[in-house]
Amino acid sequence: MMTQNHEEQLKVLNSLFLSTQEAIDYLGVSKQCFHSLVARGKIQKIRKGSAVLYYADEITERKREQPWLRQKYGRF
Repeated sequence: MMTQNHEEQLKVLNSLFLSTQEAIDYLGVSKQCFHSLVARGKIQKIRKGSAVLYYADEITERKREQPWLRQKYGRF
């Protein structure tokens, strides 16, 4: 059973971080493209044990820049 404190912590976690699939879905890119962005250091990943998370604000900023990047470089 989740306590009120655990629920609050989960809300904070969800507001600060995204899972791999959440980030891919939010950006609207393929898995291959997303993993390429991570490998090239364009998106930073955070690893805690087997969990891999991404900063929500970084993903949001990437989404905001996408139209400009696509215009400059084509689809990425």
